[in-house]
Amino acid sequence: MLRIALRAHRTGFLVTALLSSVTMFVEAAGFAAAAGQTPAQRAVFGQEMEALAPQVAYLIPLPIHPETLGGYVQWRGFGFVYIITSFWALMAATGAIRNEEERGLIEQWMASTVGRLRLVAARCAAFTVAAAGVVFLTALGAFAGAAAASGSLDMGGVLEVSLALLGVTVASFGVGLLAAQLIATRRGASALGGVVLLALFFLDSLSRVKSSLESWSRISPFHLYNRTTAVAPGGRFDLKATVALFVAAAILAVLSTYAFSVRDVGASLFRRRHRSAAAVRTPSGNPLLRLPVLSALYEQRWILVSWAIGTMLLAAFILSLARSTADLLRSNPTFQAYLQAGFGSDPNLVLLALFWFGFAAFIVAAYAISQVARWAADDAEGRLEMTIAQPVSRSRVVLERSLTLLAASTVIAGLGSLVVAAGAPAQDIHPDSGRLLLATVLLVPVALAFGGLGATIIARWPRLAVPVLSLVAVAGYLIQQVGPLFKWPSWALDLSVFTLYGTPLTTGVFWTGLWAMVAVTVLGFGIGLVAMRYRDVAS
Repeated sequence: MLRIALRAHRTGFLVTALLSSVTMFVEAAGFAAAAGQTPAQRAVFGQEMEALAPQVAYLIPLPIHPETLGGYVQWRGFGFVYIITSFWALMAATGAIRNEEERGLIEQWMASTVGRLRLVAARCAAFTVAAAGVVFLTALGAFAGAAAASGSLDMGGVLEVSLALLGVTVASFGVGLLAAQLIATRRGASALGGVVLLALFFLDSLSRVKSSLESWSRISPFHLYNRTTAVAPGGRFDLKATVALFVAAAILAVLSTYAFSVRDVGASLFRRRHRSAAAVRTPSGNPLLRLPVLSALYEQRWILVSWAIGTMLLAAFILSLARSTADLLRSNPTFQAYLQAGFGSDPNLVLLALFWFGFAAFIVAAYAISQVARWAADDAEGRLEMTIAQPVSRSRVVLERSLTLLAASTVIAGLGSLVVAAGAPAQDIHPDSGRLLLATVLLVPVALAFGGLGATIIARWPRLAVPVLSLVAVAGYLIQQVGPLFKWPSWALDLSVFTLYGTPLTTGVFWTGLWAMVAVTVLGFGIGLVAMRYRDVAS
């Protein structure tokens, strides 16, 4: 069973190891380009980063000596890579049991005298081994990047932070494993686990902004992880916090094992009590269920509402920090010169373009990836087969998916921008309404580009869709961040979808990027449409 469990993590291991190790290499190797070569340049860089860090503390921990290679790698490298490993842990945990139940494998194994305790233990052990491999490769990426930057990192400090990284990864796996016992489907378990981890993430990050949340943040595994800063000069290794991560992972695994042992296969731990009711033999009178795109939107209405509310809250929160951050940009000649050279003269609009619309692009991309995961699950769970048997043409299925994604991403982007438009005057920000509308509309091609790429991957390898799209998203982030530092050519920068989006609020439409995203969308959904007509369902 351990060998089978290890094989189940092959794809996730390879993608996560590639993402995390490359992220660490790029951040370490980019230190010299970002901070400069001389001690004076690096001292100025450190002062600027320490001034800017409190404004983005809700996303990334505060730096310790960012003017040094170790401090920069701790801040930008290890301060970000745990998000990648935690996301992988969640997806691996919800697939460890629920995916195998949906495929009928659990029943086969239990029929061959394999006990439930052995099943869960094998999956926990296999993931721990795989996670240790990912953490090891991540550390190698940090050392390789440091060597490329003609510097070095303290080996003991890297090992200590790597141990904490392993702890937060297995703790996230425990959260996902327990969520898989509470919800009867993998899709629902992933959603529940994602909400819990996201809440714990913001509990930790907001505690750096509001001191009143400091005591509550101690229950967050991300807070426990961020207490270890051993790579930075003057940093520390918090042994108690690291041990607490592994203890939490063990407790969650025990609770998951108990829940799995008392529930029925294919059911959740807490089952709703079924009441007898008269049989219904007539179709629903809801008119929305009879219209192609509206029926799909109505089916996932609560998920769409959740995304919309989350986007609006994030928009309001980022907007609340706009004035203080803009004041910082005005007071710092280096920041002001940099922003004016690339984006415009008004720090308020520049901030709005880089921070909010940069986040909005990631939000619609993440929503598109979640929809691609839904399409792949429909194929694997038999929902697609039921839809086609109604009968519904296969071409309509692909077209309806694309139009549903278009409508949903428009709603999410529009509501977020509506909050920005309503709250911007209070922060002394007065964006042009036409530019604001343009920046909002251009978020939709970002979502459609990810959806088109996902439709192409699903046509041949449905299980690889989410890992590959996640790789594309993180790679796009890295290209956008480090490409200008290394002075990459424009064609290399344009490999990032987020670069193709540009900064329409301040610089207008990036036409090359727009046509590229349209081409990816049309080609991707076109390939998906052709493949859907000729391939066997669930193959």
